[in-house]
Amino acid sequence: MIHADAALARRLEGFICREWRQLADIAATLWPEKDVATMEVGGGVALWLGDGGLVNVAAGMAMEGPIGETELRRVEDFYVRWGAPPMLATCPFADPTLFAVLGRRGWQLTEFENVLAMELPSAAEGMVGLAAKLPPQIDLRVCATPAERAVFGRVAARGFSDDTAPGSAHVEFGDMMAAHEASILALAWVDGQPAGTGALKIEDGIAWLSADSTIPLFRRRGIQQALQRFRLQLAWAAGCRLAIIEAAVGSASQRNMERLGFRVIYPHLHFAKV
Repeated sequence: MIHADAALARRLEGFICREWRQLADIAATLWPEKDVATMEVGGGVALWLGDGGLVNVAAGMAMEGPIGETELRRVEDFYVRWGAPPMLATCPFADPTLFAVLGRRGWQLTEFENVLAMELPSAAEGMVGLAAKLPPQIDLRVCATPAERAVFGRVAARGFSDDTAPGSAHVEFGDMMAAHEASILALAWVDGQPAGTGALKIEDGIAWLSADSTIPLFRRRGIQQALQRFRLQLAWAAGCRLAIIEAAVGSASQRNMERLGFRVIYPHLHFAKV
């Protein structure tokens, strides 16, 4: 049984901070003309991927101990420098001083997102159910070439943007994922057409599932859950015993994950300076 505690939260929030640093490196390589920056602050990382970036947010602060107004003022100045509203994501296991300072400085809670976890079995027999339920009409593949990773990026951008044409921020995020060599990228194909995406990053025995998207034309066909099952198989084969994923509270994505055996371990709390 997974127990959500401060030690696990520190591992997961540290994972996010390392991911932020990697995304900044990828963005700086892809677009050297853009303003891309990170700042180490309060034990966490503030990320700026340029105007309109989908993850321009500070994360991981106060996970190792108390912080004061100085650290939060640095976050505010960091984003004001780029002409953007300061944004921050945290979890209930952060030191209580963070929440006190957020209140004093006029930050407001704007959004919740659930972090879900699933223990993977130690024996192969425990994975049989996942394999048995992979839909035969959906072709699931790991992107093995730069061309396939580029397709992943384009499909992710379309899936993230719903029924509208992908905006520049969605296209850029898809390009970053395609260039993210530390991530395993999986594509779902239906009738010879790329239909959905899912990424998998493995670190320290933890499998983090992300970048779940399905092109609107192919939704409600079980593609997201098929990609989740496929990545859980890959994670198990790589020796992972814990899988992590995030979802909007009460969303269809969360329900899909819970059907597979994921359960909510804590929320991510999103704050903005008003």
